[in-house]
Amino acid sequence: MNLAWIAVLIATGAGNLLATPRYIGMVTSDGGLWVDSAGVASHATLFEGSVIETEDAMAKLQLAGGVRVLLDETSRAHVFQDHLLLEKGRAQLDHGAGFRIEARTLRVTRATAESRAMVSLRNSGAVEVGALSGEVQVRNGLDVMVARVTPARAVELRPGADGASLVTGCVSKLGKRFVLEDEASGVAVELRGEKLDNYAGKRIQLTGQAVSSRAIAPADQVIQASEFRVLATGSSATLAASTGTAATGSRARMAPGGSGAASTASAGMGASPAVLGGVGVAPSTAAVTHISRAKKRKPRISHGR
Repeated sequence: MNLAWIAVLIATGAGNLLATPRYIGMVTSDGGLWVDSAGVASHATLFEGSVIETEDAMAKLQLAGGVRVLLDETSRAHVFQDHLLLEKGRAQLDHGAGFRIEARTLRVTRATAESRAMVSLRNSGAVEVGALSGEVQVRNGLDVMVARVTPARAVELRPGADGASLVTGCVSKLGKRFVLEDEASGVAVELRGEKLDNYAGKRIQLTGQAVSSRAIAPADQVIQASEFRVLATGSSATLAASTGTAATGSRARMAPGGSGAASTASAGMGASPAVLGGVGVAPSTAAVTHISRAKKRKPRISHGR
């Protein structure tokens, strides 16, 4: 055998190895389920980029690294080793360090080991994100924080919002810095602008432009303010964390004071919609419920295509 043939055989073997799909986990279901357009009776192996479609029952995904995701009935998603791309329906992320759910350019992750996230695609085009437990974080395609969701709450997000940033909340002063936690998104922003001392301790609505300066905890991003509107005065808004906590880089939370309006808004009820990182954010009135197992049914024989 000459050297030319040996080179061909080596190249062919390498090509076959590269073409072999990478195994990433398993999927199980008690009802209709399709994996890469093939009908599945109860379970199937998943590879990088597999397409999963559910019918009349939810599906449970167990991936490498301990990742656990539930896909609701009548849903569709592409699954990868480090993320799930939701195209239709609803998905629940229960476990998996570093794993995320993507939907319409948004990236949803768990903030802590106890966090459980719920992501739904609405017919209106909005993405609804809820937290079953722990904090859930949402970033846009540029990795800018656009929402922090706390347990039993949900927000409705619309990527592609035009115009300047719009936030509402109580202003707190930290040394020489001014920070506001937006009521709708839960995102903390550091304010830049003139005469900010006039707004400390007040509930305001602010319009401005996000700037590239790196935010320092507890802020998630920096906004150069252009317009202010005072909504309430006399609020004793303060940071919940001590100076020592803030100095370590841990994120502090805003705690509205005695103002009834501020307290209600901080819980996500009656909060004004926000615009952050090109994403419109508004509180959702939908209940945050987990995906439940449906009654076992016989899957269809043909997908009809």
